[in-house]
Amino acid sequence: MARHRVKVPKKRRNHLPLRLNLLFFIVFILFATLIFRLGVVQIVNGELIAREVQKTESSKIKYEVPRGKIYDRNGQVLADTISNYSVMYRRSQVTKTEERLDVAVKLAKIVDIPEKDRKVTERDRKDYWIAIDPERSQERVQSLLAELPEEERAALSNQEVDQLLLDSITQAEITFDDATEEIIAIKHNMESGYALDPQVIKIGASPKEMALIEENLELLPGVSVEPYYQRAYPFKETFQSFLGSYRQIPAEQRASYQAKGYGLNDRVGTSYLEQQYEDILRGTPAYDVFTTYKGQPVGEPTRVSGNPGKDIILSTDIEFQKEVDEILKKAIRAGRSGSPHFDRAFVVVMNPKTGELLALSGQELDLETNEFKDVSTGTVLRASQIGSTIKGATVAFGLEEEVIKPGEYIYDAPIRIGSSLKSSYRNMGNINDLDALAMSSNIYMFQIALRLADYYSTGQIVGDNVTEAFNTMEHYYKQFGLGIETGIDLPYESIGFRSVPDRVTLLMDMSIGQFISYTPIQLAQYTSTLANGGYRVQPHLLKEIIEPGSLDEMNKQVVSTFQPKALNKVDIRDEFIQRSRQGFRQGVETGTSRILQQTGMTAAGKTGTAQAIAEGPDGQAKRNANGEPIKTLNSNHVGWAPYDDPEIAWAIIMPGLEAEGVNTRVAHDIMKVYFDLEDVQAQLQ
Repeated sequence: MARHRVKVPKKRRNHLPLRLNLLFFIVFILFATLIFRLGVVQIVNGELIAREVQKTESSKIKYEVPRGKIYDRNGQVLADTISNYSVMYRRSQVTKTEERLDVAVKLAKIVDIPEKDRKVTERDRKDYWIAIDPERSQERVQSLLAELPEEERAALSNQEVDQLLLDSITQAEITFDDATEEIIAIKHNMESGYALDPQVIKIGASPKEMALIEENLELLPGVSVEPYYQRAYPFKETFQSFLGSYRQIPAEQRASYQAKGYGLNDRVGTSYLEQQYEDILRGTPAYDVFTTYKGQPVGEPTRVSGNPGKDIILSTDIEFQKEVDEILKKAIRAGRSGSPHFDRAFVVVMNPKTGELLALSGQELDLETNEFKDVSTGTVLRASQIGSTIKGATVAFGLEEEVIKPGEYIYDAPIRIGSSLKSSYRNMGNINDLDALAMSSNIYMFQIALRLADYYSTGQIVGDNVTEAFNTMEHYYKQFGLGIETGIDLPYESIGFRSVPDRVTLLMDMSIGQFISYTPIQLAQYTSTLANGGYRVQPHLLKEIIEPGSLDEMNKQVVSTFQPKALNKVDIRDEFIQRSRQGFRQGVETGTSRILQQTGMTAAGKTGTAQAIAEGPDGQAKRNANGEPIKTLNSNHVGWAPYDDPEIAWAIIMPGLEAEGVNTRVAHDIMKVYFDLEDVQAQLQ
């Protein structure tokens, strides 16, 4: 019987694990390759790739905007901004020397640079000599190096090699004709600032020059014709020195301005009001923002609009300023008779309630040309002995310290202290505090100083009492603004000349304004403090900040207004301040300032004569044939008007004036001009 076999099916081999393994292997190889590649990129080529990436960046080309204007209080333009279309150049970060030279040569055929405007140095000429023939320059270098010992040659840096070449270029080699000098001047201007910053090639291009440049822009990469803004001063020298300078950033200030985002070629206010209000007047520059690759612009720029600087309105009245200037000129000519060393004078006029400065005038006569020059900045920078004008403060603190009493009589007669004999200009007999101010008694002030130093109890000419008395007097004078900064809104001012007296006689001199020196602006602040009842008000020139152009459009838009600021209240009782004020009023009624009565207005005033040393225009002491300083007098005046409700206070300093009456005449004329007065037929008593 046949046997049936049962067939058992074979198991099929499973190929899935093999395929998975193969897939995993491929993934592993890919990851390994990727990791290897990343390692190469990061480690081997990382620095190179980073440099390539950095070649693509955003760069800005800056354009100027109009600077804010400066107006006087009545809207008259003192500093204007005018536009001149000018030739400008901006080099990219990768522009080569030979490329700049090529542009300079082409520009020289188009624009005319007057010789007076060319800024060419010896180094510029040598750089040009090197640039026009690089092969010759390289041969010169190799020849110079061959002459040196091998060790010395190997030790030279690239900078030292460059200097070796520069030193070898002779004067004969860099003596060029006029046409070449013009090319060098243009190249100098092209290289005077940072890349992409505008470099001025020529200010005020002619229509023909502008047309030729526009026609050849493709041949002049980096060159353009743009507005270039400059300052103009409609009133010429009147008040101009206080407006300040506007020019390229001084070398010593570049670092601080760069930190604020300024460019090397930017212009800024470098003195006085232009410097003080730079942030307001400058505005925000406009920009073209480029994407650059390897230093070259790519695509079209994006324009970022700028904003012109804001305008400012000053407290000064320019017409009044001009009148005060003329008053001083007239007074200087009149006062020179009998005063050979009198050639300059200063006046400050301010509102004693608000601190607004209405006029700051200084005039000096050039004795060689017989012409006047403006020296008005001397009102804040030049200190002089102010003489008896200080006596109002002396009487006030004498009352406060209770070394004298209101109405107390003192006998005015000479006082001998050691070998010194001290006196008034005449013996006045019995006088009280008001008489002492009206008639300008020295003896009354001397007695205040002596009593403050406790001299009559101790009989000591020197010692601690003198030092303590000095400290007390200085404290009070500073309360009035004498010997400290006034706070005027300018970048700098003088605080006068301070010296410490080492004996009681110098303390006496100090009490009559003889021992220390102050500036006209300090004297004006002191006078204003008396005028307003004891508040030391900050003097200021800024009145308002307004939107640019809004005043010209008869639609003034005020951004901010300067707020009057009292810096301190004098530490003297009001009744004693009033006592000094009455003394100044009596000085007009019966004393040394009686000429002010001719105006018909109530006023207060005080003359001040001080012994001084004659000074030359340079501020140095004049000397006689024996080399000794020449002695002279300062004649000064302070006052305010109207007496009870003052609108103006003034300080007048006239160094070297020995003639009487000129100082008070100036005060009289200032009142007439300001209040538009005609003299009344008053008889002086």
